[in-house]
Amino acid sequence: MTKRKIRSIQKRERKSLLYLNQEFPSDEDGVLYVRQSKLVQMQKNIHSYEMQTNKFVEHFRNNLHCTGHIEIIADDEGESGTKDIHERKGLARTVRLIQGKELINGRRIRWIGAVHVSRLTRDPWLITPAVLMKDCYENEVWISTLRMNFNFEDEYCQRVFMLEAEEAARHLKWMKEIMGGARVIASGKGYYDGRWLVPGYIVDRTDPLKKKYIIYEPHAEVVKWLFRRFLELDGDFAELCREVEKKPYLFKKFESWVDEKNTNRFVGNRKKGGGSLIKEGEYKGNYKPSASGLRSILCNPVYIGWWLPIDGGVVENNHDAIVDEALFTFAHKRLSTHDLNGERQKPERTTRSGAAKGVLKKVIYDDLDEPMYAGYAHDPTDYSYTSIERTGLTTSYRFSLNVERLDRIFLEKLFERIEALEKLEDWEDKLEEQLASKAQIQGEHRKLIQKSIAEATRRRQAEWDNLNDPDIPKTKQMRIDYATTIAGLEAKIAKWQQELEAPEEEEDDEEITLYEIHSLLPNIIEKWDKLSLKVRLRFVGALVRKVNLSEVAPSWLRIEIHWKEAIGNFSDIGYFKRYGTNRSTWSEEEKAILRDMYPKEDASVIIAALPDRSWSAIMTKAEKLGIKRDRNRRPNLIHATDDAVRLSSQKDREFEAEIGVSPSVKGTQWHLASHSRMQIHQQSRRAQ
Repeated sequence: MTKRKIRSIQKRERKSLLYLNQEFPSDEDGVLYVRQSKLVQMQKNIHSYEMQTNKFVEHFRNNLHCTGHIEIIADDEGESGTKDIHERKGLARTVRLIQGKELINGRRIRWIGAVHVSRLTRDPWLITPAVLMKDCYENEVWISTLRMNFNFEDEYCQRVFMLEAEEAARHLKWMKEIMGGARVIASGKGYYDGRWLVPGYIVDRTDPLKKKYIIYEPHAEVVKWLFRRFLELDGDFAELCREVEKKPYLFKKFESWVDEKNTNRFVGNRKKGGGSLIKEGEYKGNYKPSASGLRSILCNPVYIGWWLPIDGGVVENNHDAIVDEALFTFAHKRLSTHDLNGERQKPERTTRSGAAKGVLKKVIYDDLDEPMYAGYAHDPTDYSYTSIERTGLTTSYRFSLNVERLDRIFLEKLFERIEALEKLEDWEDKLEEQLASKAQIQGEHRKLIQKSIAEATRRRQAEWDNLNDPDIPKTKQMRIDYATTIAGLEAKIAKWQQELEAPEEEEDDEEITLYEIHSLLPNIIEKWDKLSLKVRLRFVGALVRKVNLSEVAPSWLRIEIHWKEAIGNFSDIGYFKRYGTNRSTWSEEEKAILRDMYPKEDASVIIAALPDRSWSAIMTKAEKLGIKRDRNRRPNLIHATDDAVRLSSQKDREFEAEIGVSPSVKGTQWHLASHSRMQIHQQSRRAQ
């Protein structure tokens, strides 16, 4: 090509760019697509325009003189640019705006702003940029980046856009290869790849290119004990946790000769999970794992000499084993949720109570704001909501309530609140609109996939034609590249076809659920039991933020229902008594008080010493323990016929007087939540 011809092309390209800048639709509406990084990445990259969205807007206002409305789309924070259009909520909406299927303030957009083409796409197969470019071309929408403006009616813009998209994908691949390629290769050969070290091993670094696990005996002995003890306990993991909990530590701090590169990568140094490194006191530097850390040790095949590379697979007999395979298999089958082939399995000792039908099981919390679980304790038909306290490696039972009873109490208030709602006159039209809108979005989702399939099919055919064109000379590497590209495109097409053929997943749409609730008014009580559990759970989730249950006195429970906006931003508080008195297990201290005081002390003194127990419960327990009243004692100052004393504990009576609830009312006593003495009392109970 002559120099004159080259200059002519360059001049034409400069003129084209000048024309494009002049014609940019600055007086039209547009959107800024901001695919921000995750927060931790943004904090390390504070110069990013996405970090300074206001500056980005100023760029379009001041440099491109944009006067129209600017909509910011930042839904794809932390999403990978390699994802397809339909997998990114923000980009899918951007495409709908390009196509005019969604409007902003009743108007179509005419331009899209992004920091760089890489923010829009890093697709290695170039399907996403091709689909975006075609849609923009057909709908006369520009794309503007900090480098240039793209009007896809111009061929030069088309070429540059695709080149930048290809470069963005190539750069990402290059970064992965540079930063992780060598690590992946080493990991695949069974060499140490920088992961956290598990207890029992350190890394032999004598050959920096072939680092491998070697046994660290002081920790390995503890690991062997864990596996042996678990076998001796016949797989009782809870009992193993209790034994470990009693120890001041499990793994002793590393000896002085161990390289810091090992100690710094020890699993105990992690901030979250695994356990805790003791930082002060007599046992400073020692380590005790959490329950999940113990489970991880007993399920990790590293202890039989297996190595699991970063990219998957397994290298057997890679390093010295700490435990034999039979011992490991015993623990793994009882604790692991996956077998050694990676398939899901149910641990042998695990029992699941998924049949519990409580309507509160997705919103019920205790007074510590921890989830309560619906299941059974002893009788497989008697389901309860149970509060469990986790302390270190062990858990302890706090309290529970029958599922059926709590659901009945909750539904009493739910139906009252629902029936007080104003029935929407046009609920059928509104519901139809919501369903139509949802169907439209699902339809657009499918169309995006179909567009991607069409573009991938076109590109695959082009690659195939080039591969088989005898007029195009090809090296061996070129043939490999063509074949690799074709195989990759075929895999993408197959994946998308599966997505199209898969049944639509039902999503919980809160607004649609609310319209369905209005459709049941005013006869929702009669219709409730005919609804499936799934529908009832949806209804509760649409109306209730959460429900807190707590013990406020030995015989009294408190329920607090926090309603969502549909009901009103307020809470209902209810108090109700258990069936019977306090049924918690008597402590050894309480039994000792009973043995010491019951024979001779006055009833009022005994009740004061056992404030959690009623006089009736005290007499019953004394009889079971064989403790008798001395006939020569002073007479009781409390009549056995006084039900307030005989059937209620001292703490119950104090609570009833303080809150103003009546022990004679059998149902739930409801109050609206307010900053009153009720809440002050609850806070003091939690503090205790």
